[in-house]
Amino acid sequence: MNIDQDRLLQIFFELVAIDAISGEEKPVANYLSNYLKKLHIPVVEDQAGKKAGGNCGNLIAKVKSNNADTPSQFCLTAHMDTVKSTAGIKPQIRDGKICSDGQTILGADNRAGIALILYLVESLRQKKSHLPFEVVFTIGEETGLFGSTHLDLALLESRVAYILDSSADPGSFVYAAPAAIDLTIDFIGKASHAAVNPQAGINAISMAAHLIQNFEVGKINTDTTINFGKISGGEANNVIPARVTMTGEIRSFLPKQIEDSFQELVKQLKRTENMFSGKCTIKREESFPGFVLDQKSEPIGRLISCFQTIGLEPLPLRYQGASDANILNNRGMTAIDLGIGAKNPHANDEYISIRDLLTMQKFLQKLVATRN
Repeated sequence: MNIDQDRLLQIFFELVAIDAISGEEKPVANYLSNYLKKLHIPVVEDQAGKKAGGNCGNLIAKVKSNNADTPSQFCLTAHMDTVKSTAGIKPQIRDGKICSDGQTILGADNRAGIALILYLVESLRQKKSHLPFEVVFTIGEETGLFGSTHLDLALLESRVAYILDSSADPGSFVYAAPAAIDLTIDFIGKASHAAVNPQAGINAISMAAHLIQNFEVGKINTDTTINFGKISGGEANNVIPARVTMTGEIRSFLPKQIEDSFQELVKQLKRTENMFSGKCTIKREESFPGFVLDQKSEPIGRLISCFQTIGLEPLPLRYQGASDANILNNRGMTAIDLGIGAKNPHANDEYISIRDLLTMQKFLQKLVATRN
């Protein structure tokens, strides 16, 4: 199981140098299409980009075995977008870790996952046999899981997905993730001159502040978190603000707790209305569904066996974040997000260790081997 470290890093460095944020993944898609076609692997692009408003769709490819009639048993998945631009990136290696120079993100989320898949496919040219599998590269993961939402499942043979996207250490896998709803709250007061006639106004900012002070946010319990993430409104320093809009989210592993928290929020808004003689409106929208996987299922059993074979201790995770797994698990697939060790995602001090890249490549080699 020899791995050419220099070649794996070369692919990764080429990928992070491509600037392609959510909705603008076309440059990465072009790189991937050309890469796979050079290996004589046909690539199909679905219509997800048109549905999500991006400049390209998801990419799907089938990596056949010697027995071309054998259907794919699973797919390997990573997303093409980065949360922020990597333009001008200067990747470097420090103490066995790959990072940027601190002026940009590294983009290991999720170009590391893509690099691992590409190297695997390339290395299989030297193998006599391997399991057939599919490759899926999704769009718009960072801004709303749009690629997985609009993925054309009719183009897939398999209904099992191993997603190379978690920042957890190799050996970790996500068996449960929460659902979430997005909130939009409007506080409606009354404008008035702040100096000449302040008593005639109703300050919408004060209404919002009252809610924030009297409604618990943060980690509510082991299952539930609530956050208000954005607030906007007001006109001028000498005008009592008549309208403020605040957005946030409630996420939980337990649907009942989402509903209970939402109803408690509605009650607190009513109290705010009564205190200020203003008006509060609230809208909710599902952000993503949650899931809980059977840890005794065949797909999880397969990856646990592969982890143990290469000397990794399997670590099932109950993860608070969301990924393409949230969507795919609610569209009839079994989707498991795997830890690849990409640390501090979305930050300029993001990094991934070379050791973790090599470990995950060993895992993938074992996963597609005809005998595990």
